[in-house]
Amino acid sequence: MIGNKIENRLRQLARNILKEKRSEIKSGIRVFLPEKIEYGDLSSNFLFFLAKFINKNPQEIFEEYKDKIIKALPFIGDIKVLNGYLNFYLNKKILFEFYKAVALRKFEIFKNNIGRRQKFIIEYVSANPTGPLHLGNARGAILGDTLANLLKLCGFRVTKEYYVNDRGKQVDILLDSILYYLNKREYKEEYYKGEYIKEIAEKFKGKISSLTETQLKKFIVNYILENYIKKPLYSFGTRFDNFYFESDLYKKDLDKKILKVLEKKNLIEEKEGALWLSLTKLNEPKDEVLIKKDGEPTYFFSDILYNYEKLFIRRFKYSLIIVASDHQDHVRRLSSVFEKIFNVKERNFKFLVYQMVHLMKENEILRMSKRKGTYVTLEDVINLVNKDALRFYFAKYAPENTIEIDLDILQKENEENPVWYTLYTYARFLGILRKAKEQKFILKKESVKTNLTKSFNYIKDKEEYLKILRMMTQLAQLIQESAIFLRPNLIFQYFINFCKELNSFYEKERILEKDEYTKLRLIFVLGILNFLDFLFSIFNIKPQESLRYLQNKSRNQKS
Repeated sequence: MIGNKIENRLRQLARNILKEKRSEIKSGIRVFLPEKIEYGDLSSNFLFFLAKFINKNPQEIFEEYKDKIIKALPFIGDIKVLNGYLNFYLNKKILFEFYKAVALRKFEIFKNNIGRRQKFIIEYVSANPTGPLHLGNARGAILGDTLANLLKLCGFRVTKEYYVNDRGKQVDILLDSILYYLNKREYKEEYYKGEYIKEIAEKFKGKISSLTETQLKKFIVNYILENYIKKPLYSFGTRFDNFYFESDLYKKDLDKKILKVLEKKNLIEEKEGALWLSLTKLNEPKDEVLIKKDGEPTYFFSDILYNYEKLFIRRFKYSLIIVASDHQDHVRRLSSVFEKIFNVKERNFKFLVYQMVHLMKENEILRMSKRKGTYVTLEDVINLVNKDALRFYFAKYAPENTIEIDLDILQKENEENPVWYTLYTYARFLGILRKAKEQKFILKKESVKTNLTKSFNYIKDKEEYLKILRMMTQLAQLIQESAIFLRPNLIFQYFINFCKELNSFYEKERILEKDEYTKLRLIFVLGILNFLDFLFSIFNIKPQESLRYLQNKSRNQKS
């Protein structure tokens, strides 16, 4: 990738200039996107870094080493200094490579290899199999899906996993809730409520007498997993590579192995009939129960086993767990265990904590509780609105921001609904190709290939075309930054800004004006549509399918 190439060349140049400061160069010099496209295609803090060791300001350093910088970067068209930053403008040869790639749908040009084919597991959603997925789970789904796509583009071997808590207290309560409905239990306030409990009870009432409680739990958990979790996730556009069951952790004596490890480290203590992990010895505020006095492992112990299994048995180099903010304390304790006991570095074992989703109704937050049966399921929502509208709306926000979502917005056909705006942009340029076809301007693959150079030569000095092409090239750097910093919302913001630029271009440029350059301009439009397809794919959205949904919805409303 061009950004990495510039970074490596600048680091080598810095080594030549600062021979005794080599150890600080790798982490100190960065290439990144500038604040505005007008500032350049890429920027670097190179001059600021050198200024730490050379008693001169960035502008003076640039003047002194300008020739060496230009020599080190022959693929750069122009270099400018703004507010102390080096700003680079790619030369026309590099721009043509990107232009050719998007015209021919060769999106490998936007990939990089910082992952070096290392194994990376992302665990997300992972709601207890005790009822339907709710709207809040969808936020974890879009974060996981989008980051998985970005990490794959960065050269990681990514596994997307759902961890199924199929044992423990919550599953016991689920079974009791169903048995209560069948008059087999006395009522307790803690029981789950909702129509799904009645449905499951009716489904399994014929099996009550022939199955043990353990077998019943397994049947019920699998039923919920298939019908209330996998099904709506599939409809939402989320696919997992693996569903890992908590119960499987206890089939190969992994629990005994880990207890022995902890005992050797003098971190196990028996108190009140239970086994405790002495986290206070690791400067944590309190100890944690691993095995309760009834012999049942705790969720915390299961999570230690599960993540140990990921890192040391399946040997994933990196693990990312995406959880809601109500797990914040659990995240801190589990991180401490793996850092202080198993010597796992923070960069190899990460958590992404996102804030909650609040559903708004008549300007008030709707309180949701699975136990009370008052919640809006994911399936309910995607039956009401276009699933892509929901996916894109969630992608808009940084993980640390709380989302207050009004479903009315997702049904609007205006700029308030971000997916509508991007699809509207896509539809406008798709319309150009349809009109071209009606006017007998048909772009065949062979024609595109043979006319690529002519088409680029036509647009390369036209600022309105060149600005769009330069914005396209920036996506390669943005993919890397979004993946490294776990910020898929950066791609969303880029997408919106790109569409604004496209719509401005659409209003001004007459693509189908009949002259000798019509076909050359159409190749540029084709490239735009290919590029938009690629952007949508990062969010698991297929624009033509979504457009059909919106068109059918609009017709139904009119009728």
